[in-house]
Amino acid sequence: MAILFGMDEPQDFDFRSFHALYRVAMIVACSENGVIGVDGDLPWHLPVDLKHFMRSTKGCSVIMGRKTFESLDRPLPNRLNIVLSRSMSDEGGKRSDGVRVAPSIEDAIAIGEVSGMESPIWIAGGGDVYRQALDRAGLVDLIVRTRVHAQVAGDTVFPELDDRRWDRVRCEDFQADEKHTHSMRIEWWVRRSVED
Repeated sequence: MAILFGMDEPQDFDFRSFHALYRVAMIVACSENGVIGVDGDLPWHLPVDLKHFMRSTKGCSVIMGRKTFESLDRPLPNRLNIVLSRSMSDEGGKRSDGVRVAPSIEDAIAIGEVSGMESPIWIAGGGDVYRQALDRAGLVDLIVRTRVHAQVAGDTVFPELDDRRWDRVRCEDFQADEKHTHSMRIEWWVRRSVED
């Protein structure tokens, strides 16, 4: 069942075209109590959300922290992986593994802007990277958040969104089933152009 704002039917929503309207976007899955990770890993296995992440970010630049990058089996394919790190080497931008390294979010976005990849530039965690991006007023235009309907224990959290600055423009609900231990809602939040 999908609950929609401003759209008629789920199949009418061209999410790739919608995402491309924004310069910098954030993508995250978090529990009801804000948890996004535990011991460097996700606290759940939700194939629908993983597919949603992969379809949304394919062909784009994806910014992530070093710990998030190191938790992956390999760099995300068909994307420019931009890792925020002061200790990793960028090798002068000549790495052959689809990875660039940047010392700050601003530098990472600059790399993404000249990469030739599709829009938007995605910010994909972890917790400190999300906080840094949200603390910079006007940096992020769109947040695509999967709200996992569970209270879970963890050591990494996503900041609560300030509803004075963000409007939820669309959401889709997914029920728990044999492959998904939790139900979830994918939400699209757009930054208000004028803040009260």
